[in-house]
Amino acid sequence: MISAAHTEPEYKASCVDICSRMIHNFLFCTVFMTLCFCQNEVKHIVMNLDGTSVVGLIDSMDTDSVYIAPEDTLQQQSILLDDVYYIYNSLGKLYYISPNYKDRLGLIEERSGSLVTVEGDTLNYSAIEIDRKMDEPYVYLQTEESELGHKLSLFDVHLIRIDASYMEHSVRRGTITGLCVVITGIGLQTLSNYGDRSDNLPEDATFMNKLVAIGGALGTSIVNFIPQGNQYQSVTIIFPLSTISWMIYDYMYDKRTHYFRPLIREDSFPHSMYWFNPVRIVKNKINETMEPVVAKIRTIF
Repeated sequence: MISAAHTEPEYKASCVDICSRMIHNFLFCTVFMTLCFCQNEVKHIVMNLDGTSVVGLIDSMDTDSVYIAPEDTLQQQSILLDDVYYIYNSLGKLYYISPNYKDRLGLIEERSGSLVTVEGDTLNYSAIEIDRKMDEPYVYLQTEESELGHKLSLFDVHLIRIDASYMEHSVRRGTITGLCVVITGIGLQTLSNYGDRSDNLPEDATFMNKLVAIGGALGTSIVNFIPQGNQYQSVTIIFPLSTISWMIYDYMYDKRTHYFRPLIREDSFPHSMYWFNPVRIVKNKINETMEPVVAKIRTIF
């Protein structure tokens, strides 16, 4: 006959072992179900600049491309980030926003206009504010009736259309364009005038002599473009012409309308959401050029 002193420890050990296996199996099932849920439910949506989209699971992303496995195929494909408008997931969180997306937000918030939802509702607003955060971004509309008339998810927005005051932006761009043309003209004339002046410089001319010649050439060029100057008439033509050209261009291509989601997933936007920003382009080129130089300097120090 086996005594109770010997059976009780064995019974307790057996119970602990059973509980341990149950906890292990429970945790395994929980993790497995979570992974299955994430794989089947959470999707990434890559919205391209033309309004087309790719739905699937993102594998990785680098500075140039995003790699995604579309839901209708198991084959991974790469998409250039230059063609991407923004990326979000099915939980309503932004995953990536492009410079084209960022450049539009400030312009939209400058003026009043109207917003059209994916359900087809039109909301007129006097002021608008768009979240910059990646986690559940919202759009806040101020109407004439109240300071905070509406709050809706950015992913419920089909388009935002700025009112006629957008033409002020066209005039601004026309002025900047005209100014750039005039400065370019002054620069070319300065080079031409300096070429004429340098012919009269002695062969042993010092740096100061050349600097004085350049200053004189620049002064002559500037005088030509101010009132009473020989080129002033061209200035009076360049600015109105560049301004009117930008106004016509923005009107024809409906640049005051900014699309965020198509009404139907298979549809595309009426025009691309690419936003030409010369300042950003020049800054990126400078950064690309300086990056190898900075890397070499860091290796030295």
